[in-house]
Amino acid sequence: MDRHYHPVVFARLKVLLAGRDWDVLQEYLESLSNAHFRIAGYILGERLMPTLETQDFWDLSSHLILWYAKAFTVTVAKAAALRFKAGSLQLTDEGFKRLADSLQGEGHVIDRQKLLMQWLPCMPDFEAVESLFDTMGIVDARRRVDYLLRIGNLNASFVLLRTLRYEEHDKKYLTSVCKELVRRAANKAGANEHEDSLSYNMASLLRSYFDLPDVRGTFSLAIEAYELANIDTDFEVFERVVTKV
Repeated sequence: MDRHYHPVVFARLKVLLAGRDWDVLQEYLESLSNAHFRIAGYILGERLMPTLETQDFWDLSSHLILWYAKAFTVTVAKAAALRFKAGSLQLTDEGFKRLADSLQGEGHVIDRQKLLMQWLPCMPDFEAVESLFDTMGIVDARRRVDYLLRIGNLNASFVLLRTLRYEEHDKKYLTSVCKELVRRAANKAGANEHEDSLSYNMASLLRSYFDLPDVRGTFSLAIEAYELANIDTDFEVFERVVTKV
């Protein structure tokens, strides 16, 4: 039996979503057994939410998370991530902004974390990464760094460099970031060669950019002083340098 699908639940959910009455949908979900409730979550996230109109998607997402965040935050996060990748959702959507506004405050810290960890890797460019942080209320540089260290793609790495400029006075902290990059790369060795290489190269780049003598080790990436010009403002320059080996 497919634990992610039930024809009767699917048919009922499809009708309820077409009616756009989220309170009635909630009543139906509340009436389900635990097993059918879990199946309904899979059906919503994997089959129905990917097909909704943009406004309906965000309206439903807000309703589900604000009603039962523990059950539906990851469902919404994954469904939206697929649509961000496909280009059928945008950070400029009014519904996204309303959802982000509704999740401000200490009561939704975990929900924001879950959404960001799914959405940050899907952003099409570094501007979108920074915009996502802004809209979700993640303004503190070190909080952004905590997320960026876990993403490990070029957009996140460029934003990491740009974000660390706000901490350039704290050499100890910057050194700890480099060491964390090396540690993460070593722990993932062999799992993703490209990601490992990028982490090591970022540690080398940051060591040169911020002049961090306490970051020791032999790195494949050797950076000349002239290569650092515009590296924190021009993504193409950054990409060329950080991926040259």
